[in-house]
Amino acid sequence: MTFAVPPSPLADGSRTPALRRLVTANALSAVGDGARFAALPLLAAWTTGDVFWVSLVAAAGRAAWLLAPVIGTLVDRMPGRRPMVGADLARCVMLLVLFSVVAAGRTSVTALVLLAFASGVAEVFFDCAAQAVVPMLTADHELERTNARVIAAQITGTGFLGPPVGAALWAVWHPLPFLVDGVTFLASALLLMGLPSLAAHEEAGGDERGLRSLLRGTWAGLRFLGRDEVLRRLMVVVAVLGVGQQAVYAVLVVYVERELGLPAYGYSLMLVAAAVGSLAGASGAARAARWLGSGRSLKVSVSMSALSYLVVALLPWWPMVALMLALNSAGVVLWNVCTVSLRQRLAPPAMLGRVTSGYRLAAWGAMPIGASAGGALAQHTGLGAPWALAGLLLLACLPLLRGVPSGRSGSGSQDAGRAPTPPAAPSDS
Repeated sequence: MTFAVPPSPLADGSRTPALRRLVTANALSAVGDGARFAALPLLAAWTTGDVFWVSLVAAAGRAAWLLAPVIGTLVDRMPGRRPMVGADLARCVMLLVLFSVVAAGRTSVTALVLLAFASGVAEVFFDCAAQAVVPMLTADHELERTNARVIAAQITGTGFLGPPVGAALWAVWHPLPFLVDGVTFLASALLLMGLPSLAAHEEAGGDERGLRSLLRGTWAGLRFLGRDEVLRRLMVVVAVLGVGQQAVYAVLVVYVERELGLPAYGYSLMLVAAAVGSLAGASGAARAARWLGSGRSLKVSVSMSALSYLVVALLPWWPMVALMLALNSAGVVLWNVCTVSLRQRLAPPAMLGRVTSGYRLAAWGAMPIGASAGGALAQHTGLGAPWALAGLLLLACLPLLRGVPSGRSGSGSQDAGRAPTPPAAPSDS
């Protein structure tokens, strides 16, 4: 596998301030997101007592990922920072409008569904663009370290700071979490405006406009994902990871109460254990990738997750379950850091938004299947069955990772390059 290594467009001295802005912006918006994630279901339940509508509000935000391939094409055609700034400002306006509506006591559950979907679309724009811009701001051998910093900022905001802040602000005054979320998005946008102006990548057919060109560009990105053997294998494995994770987490609250015999707060303790594991994984992922290489790190990650699920299936003891959830989360973060960096190296710069969005669609699309399978298994077989299923599925995926390059990041090997020049890379033309 041969890689061409284009130089970063920024000099070394200009990278650090730009990356600090990017990481800080992610941290700020993550805190706001965490507050909203805690408060929006409370608002939906407060607005309507209908469980169906409450679940619909939760599902609407994730439904936006169905548009991810098209959104990725749009991101590829915009200058680097523009989709991130635009997404932040759009979410700021939406949240401030929601704050005003809730403060006036005129909340509608239909409006909540629409707002959740619209903010989800903005989130897809931001996430695709944030991953696409990283290779423009950092050296190749620093990709894992930079991606780990961004992921750690997101975990801290959405897993530790945001949810308790949102719940506390909701208790003080129901509209307050949405005001705070809007302000964090505004602060994030202002930080991102200070990033260097990065031009959109040129590609064949890039001067065309209209729906036909958009659809052709989207199809070109999907074809590239399907033709690249490494990315194709990673998409299969990440889909299985999503199935296994959701099979377990969909029934975790019931498992904690019935199987482990813990009180109601036990579920929160398990989530905290998982969040601690995620943060630990983010802090060590870059070093693991440097020592082991991408391919071996991914095998370690999947093995850790499989082992954690199987241990819980055999030993349902709450300290062990908490430890295994932390181990599992650390493995998932190691997977995320390595696969994000691999995509940034393997995808042509003009297609990185589409590659990111198509890959993540595979991950998100598999999650409802996992949640349904976990619920059915738990009901008909037992609460330990989803854990066993998840572990066995991941073990079956290990052979797929044999074709992933294991060159150590920054080692100078040809696997450590950024963008490949495949023999038949598709274009929009």
